[in-house]
Amino acid sequence: MNKRLLFAAGVCAALAAGWLVFQRPGEAPAAARHKARTLTVETTVAAVRPMPIRLTAVGRVQSRHIVQVRPQVSGMLKKVAFTEGDEVCAGQLLFEIDPAPFEAALAQARAALQRDRAALAKARWQEQRLAPLAKLDYVTPQEYEDARAASKEAAAAVAADRAAVTQARIQLRYTRIEAPIAGRSGAVAFREGNLVQANSATPLVTIKEIAPIRVRFSVPQGQLPSIRRYRAAGTMRVTLRPAGRESRTSETGRVVFVDNTVDPTTGTVGLKARFPNDQRALWPGQYVTVDLVLATQARAVVVPDSAVQPGQNGSYVYVVDGGRARVRTVTVDRQLDGLSVIGAGLKAGETVVAKVPRNLRDGSAVRTIAAARGERAAKRGASTQP
Repeated sequence: MNKRLLFAAGVCAALAAGWLVFQRPGEAPAAARHKARTLTVETTVAAVRPMPIRLTAVGRVQSRHIVQVRPQVSGMLKKVAFTEGDEVCAGQLLFEIDPAPFEAALAQARAALQRDRAALAKARWQEQRLAPLAKLDYVTPQEYEDARAASKEAAAAVAADRAAVTQARIQLRYTRIEAPIAGRSGAVAFREGNLVQANSATPLVTIKEIAPIRVRFSVPQGQLPSIRRYRAAGTMRVTLRPAGRESRTSETGRVVFVDNTVDPTTGTVGLKARFPNDQRALWPGQYVTVDLVLATQARAVVVPDSAVQPGQNGSYVYVVDGGRARVRTVTVDRQLDGLSVIGAGLKAGETVVAKVPRNLRDGSAVRTIAAARGERAAKRGASTQP
């Protein structure tokens, strides 16, 4: 009897121990699941800062003034007085055509002028001599009229000779080809010794103005009212982003032209901006990124772009309040340099989730990364205590 009681007591003790062993491990998954429901998130505070109202477009650099230098007289090219690719000044000698034939033509025109001046003097003397004699009927009226006609004809010949001298002088001056504008020279098409033709189809060289320079770009037609309003207010400016790593400063200019027609194929309006280009960083034909700053919003509420999520009903953010993440619908005015400007739905100083985890839901319990780090530090401090 005693043996049976002892056996029964041992079985009961074993069952109780087994129940305890299997019951306690079952509590751990429940605790883990409860712990997993609290997500660690990175948060940020909606800040207030000045933000530009900016339009971004792709533009192309254009020279404001381009001149194709062509000879105005034909002859042998005697001298190229500059190095192709260099910057030239207005009035600088570029080419020289052999002046000998034109010097001879000028001398011949001057000689003809001297000859006809002598003939004019003789014709006027004859006219003056016959005038009193015609009044006394010593000569016939026809003889006097012939003298007057000869005097007028000689005067006309002298006038024609003066024009010929002027023309010959101009032709001689054209043998020295000077730069009509200041700018950067291109490739030289002809070298010394070649015969060049007046007004040939191929220019001797092309000069492009570099400083100042213009950039042409286009904006959507819907932005035209804003552009006109801010331009009239005088707040609009244009900046170019650095094109390469070696560019440390950006160019700042102003809009000088707004096209009077909307392109029907693209729905855009063409604009031109002028830049001083003192450092010669801009080059004709170069593509650049244009930032058209219409104005600056002094107190804009901004959050990182990563905090804003797209939804069926618009954009939204997760606002952290009381240890939980709440969905908040917001209106995004614009996005600039990794920041979203919030027009409505969020106030300055509110805490939002900066990087949204995939499993974050409305009402999820959250703790910030800073809080999680504090908890781990506290645990490490408690474990090191004696």
